[in-house]
Amino acid sequence: MTRNASVGLLAAAAALLVALLPTQPVAAMDASMVSPSEPSFTLLVNAEQQLIDLTNTDRASNGVAPVEFDADTLPIARERAEMQLGSQSLNHYDANGQLVFAELLSQANLGYSLAGENLARAASSDPNITVRVEQALMQSPTHRKNILEKTFRRLAIGAATDTTTGQIAFAEVYRD
Repeated sequence: MTRNASVGLLAAAAALLVALLPTQPVAAMDASMVSPSEPSFTLLVNAEQQLIDLTNTDRASNGVAPVEFDADTLPIARERAEMQLGSQSLNHYDANGQLVFAELLSQANLGYSLAGENLARAASSDPNITVRVEQALMQSPTHRKNILEKTFRRLAIGAATDTTTGQIAFAEVYRD
């Protein structure tokens, strides 16, 4: 898959919305903003790990090698998740039409020859949120393509929540 094909896939992927909720978060947080002793930290970190596990289960079911956790990309994934809270639609692009996650990877000096991003959002009160998100992503051809892309070897999943509305957003950042 070329970088241009990947960009085209990402543009089409921007249409997936797991759920639309109110638009202006009052108080947003991701796991990097919370003390590890707080229950919300455990909730967010567990959701991130569960989605990685579900992704690898889907990859294995489709004959694709698992991805490894990408600790270097985790801050970017968490930032991208937080950026999706309260917006009218999930968005991979900045105002100049540039892929935000690609810019963040470049700024962090994190190299890749192929990278991808999946975004999702839902109500965090759902106890099966990670299963529902993974199922929705697998049902979308462009998101499924990222999940099952054989070139991708590393993955970071960030979760962020709007503490006022209960909205939760996820960003999956894949690299080769």
